[in-house]
Amino acid sequence: MAAEGAEGAAGGRRRGVLQRVLGLRSVVSTSAGLAFAAINFLAVTAIRRQAPGWEGPVAILVAGGLCLLVAACFGELNGTLPSAAGIRVWTLRGIGDPFSLTFTLLYLPALLLVMAADGFVLGAALHRALPVVPPLLWVLVLLGAALAANLRGVRSAALVQDLTTYGLLAALVIVSALALGRHPLETAAPAAFSGVGGLFTGIALAVFIFTGFEWVTPLAEEVQDNRRMPLGLGLALALLTLGFGLFGAVAARLPQVPGGDVAPQLAVGRLALGAVGFWGMLLVTVVTAGTTFNGGLAAASRLVYALGRSRYLPTALGRLNARFVPARALWLLAAVVGVLIAGVFLTRQYLVLINMGAVLESSMYVVAAVALLGLRRREPALPRSWRAPGGRVLPVATAVLFGLLAVGAAVAPSGIRWPAPWFPWPVVVLFLLALAAFGYARRALRHRLTAVASARSSRR
Repeated sequence: MAAEGAEGAAGGRRRGVLQRVLGLRSVVSTSAGLAFAAINFLAVTAIRRQAPGWEGPVAILVAGGLCLLVAACFGELNGTLPSAAGIRVWTLRGIGDPFSLTFTLLYLPALLLVMAADGFVLGAALHRALPVVPPLLWVLVLLGAALAANLRGVRSAALVQDLTTYGLLAALVIVSALALGRHPLETAAPAAFSGVGGLFTGIALAVFIFTGFEWVTPLAEEVQDNRRMPLGLGLALALLTLGFGLFGAVAARLPQVPGGDVAPQLAVGRLALGAVGFWGMLLVTVVTAGTTFNGGLAAASRLVYALGRSRYLPTALGRLNARFVPARALWLLAAVVGVLIAGVFLTRQYLVLINMGAVLESSMYVVAAVALLGLRRREPALPRSWRAPGGRVLPVATAVLFGLLAVGAAVAPSGIRWPAPWFPWPVVVLFLLALAAFGYARRALRHRLTAVASARSSRR
């Protein structure tokens, strides 16, 4: 099993091996683009309800700073064992089975849930501007476009990601700054401090804004120099904190931004630039969903490919086509996301997905910190292209802080009032997913052990 960490890590111009073609620019754009989701605008208003006034932007700033601890952990893990199977390899060698495979299978739905919720926000925004076209149709067309870009190869997907992510971040900063500048006196009355509990819950939900920034690590086997990964993760977090911190300041200061609006970014655009701003932010929303779909499919398909390559998932998912793309994994993931998006449109329960995503991400960061400590203890001689500063303090602090934030996100209101408003639906759903992942993991591990024993017996 230890061989999984190095499997496929070498490049090469032959079919069946991923190609090392991505530079720092694409690492940053993919990391930021994966987290730059349309539903983040909705998450900002959810944060405002828990942490009103100045507390909202502070919660976003604090969450971004805390995620730098996570970036340091992922930077060292990636620099030690760069692999498309990243989280599977790190937890396997740092913690052990069957927890490793169970958590890897549980972690994969996190990105798919974010993509589904993002599709709902996109459809709602487009339907408001162009009500003639069914909102679900808009979303499925964009999902298909992202799938087509990925099928053309990682170079095409990376170019799309570069152009869209940097353009989106620039647009968000400009529009938010203009909204604040044009309406300096139209601020809401200062809200009373909601207390430590409100600020804590706001920080826990703000972690969701950065959900997926670490998902660039499954592209490790396609990055030219993995020593750039820690820098890329840090730069992506800085850009996201700047963009959504400014947007959070707008939402906190301007009473015209509706608290319960599923597309508050359109209101901000109208406040900043009138009708031009409205249509401009609509375009930003469309492209934002494109970056999430495009980057999400690219990263998730590499993890599915790696699991198929190692025979934990069907081996057909572990094959590349002539363009060095895991096409079957891409088609499967696009289909699953499409079904999830349709489910969100039917139920309109998107807030519970935000909470589930925040719980899963916070849990992932705890697991990454524990895996880092385990790798340092179990395999101290492994070469590391980058090492997180602070010795044991940084990973221990990461595990403790994000463990608390996971609890905070789990108890945040989910928007579902049955059987009671306080009922922890995110915890219930995640528990059921964990049971299913554990059952599949045990079955897959037994099957692999049987296959290995049979192969050894036949060689004798």
